[in-house]
Amino acid sequence: MRLRLMGLLVSALLGGRLAIAESPVPAELRPLDENGRALASAELRASLARSLPPELGGPEPEEASLRFLVVGAPEQVKEPVAVATLDARGNPLDVLASLPAQPISCPRDVAAGLACRQTEPLRLVSDDVERRHPAISQRAILAELGGVLRVGLGPQVRLELPVAAPRELGTAARYLARLRVLVLRRKRGGPPALGGSDAEAKRLMRLELASAAAIWGQCGIDLGLAANSSIEVVDPPASAIVELGCGIGQPASGGQLRLALGTRSVVLDARAGDSPVSLALRLAGAMQEGATLPRVFENERATADALPTAELLLEGRAAARVVSASSTDATLSVCVGRVDLNDGLTHFADGDAFSGTLEERALLRGLDDGDARTVEVLVVPSFERGERIGESFIVSPGSSLPNAVIIDRTAIAAGARSFALAHELGHVLLAMPGHPDDFGVDQPSSLMDSDVADATIFGPRRLSLQDCRRALTQTGPASLVPVLEPRPF
Repeated sequence: MRLRLMGLLVSALLGGRLAIAESPVPAELRPLDENGRALASAELRASLARSLPPELGGPEPEEASLRFLVVGAPEQVKEPVAVATLDARGNPLDVLASLPAQPISCPRDVAAGLACRQTEPLRLVSDDVERRHPAISQRAILAELGGVLRVGLGPQVRLELPVAAPRELGTAARYLARLRVLVLRRKRGGPPALGGSDAEAKRLMRLELASAAAIWGQCGIDLGLAANSSIEVVDPPASAIVELGCGIGQPASGGQLRLALGTRSVVLDARAGDSPVSLALRLAGAMQEGATLPRVFENERATADALPTAELLLEGRAAARVVSASSTDATLSVCVGRVDLNDGLTHFADGDAFSGTLEERALLRGLDDGDARTVEVLVVPSFERGERIGESFIVSPGSSLPNAVIIDRTAIAAGARSFALAHELGHVLLAMPGHPDDFGVDQPSSLMDSDVADATIFGPRRLSLQDCRRALTQTGPASLVPVLEPRPF
């Protein structure tokens, strides 16, 4: 009899059919928040766990957890409280046949003669590392942002809650981020940075994106894997950039700039006091062919520079014709940048973190789609030096680069030890160039910790409510560049 009832229970929770009860239906099932407060109708949602559980040093009461109060006749409240989840596409995800519950004193509004039981806190988690941990396995269940939590008493489904953004963030069910994922080939026509084939590269990136999406689901942020993001395998850009002031941004002291374009030479006189950007604009005019005028960018000033450097983006035939650049000006040099991934991508250091290196700018400018609301995710074979696996660029006042993340195949291989993609996306979504522990207390369980590699439940996989609020402030609908789009219930 018990096995038959259990089969009815699982079928009802996952299939959504109300099974015929073989015992009286309990009078009431009340969802409660982590503090034991009954949820109002506008608050009826579930959200993914953000902190370590109390059993492992997390806060008490446990953030984002739910309890359920069963009210009924003494024999009725003994029915098991069962929970199940569906993923965002409506497919069965997980089941807890009996959430532990204990008898408690009933609230004052419960009629005399009725009894009450209250469950332990239900914890919604995004992967098996937490789901199977022995400290919480009896009260943890796999869930997915955009999915559904079903709660049953005995064999009957009594409650459905959407898995959505934390209640504290307002009325939106979730926030969509639009990603444009580009897996680079080492050279034109060669194999992709990972996987060995285009199809395998896309499969691996879908897995990596799903892992990052599970982390950001804690804040109700959906990375749009189904409809809002694209994955492409592309060649390195064939464009070139001509930078003025490369090495160090200084005013000109007087001299001559010369650019060789195939059989044609462009010569420009630099006057003492000319800034890099003024010279770049004049050089663009001198290089104009017909209606085509090279685009000019002013870079964000690097730490050691007196002035921002500037550069011209050359594409198509103009890029192919660039042979060399030289300058006789003692304080203002000129150089040409292209992307060559054979020796690894040259990456920025602390001094030029906001402007990037010449090669990084050639890469980002050559592949930018022109939509500031899109986050470009670029996967390269490797960085020039092996100690780096990922970096990010943040749109801010004065910057001319897009919101972008660059990771290499080592970051993909590291997987859940460091959640490199989710971490680098965090710099963009939080508009946070540094890390909380750079000058503060180490936070090894925080996603944004700077130096942790740990694939266990204690690893860098947590986002605080403060992190979630910062993301909505910095890149949400009311921000300077709204990356996150709200999706109301």
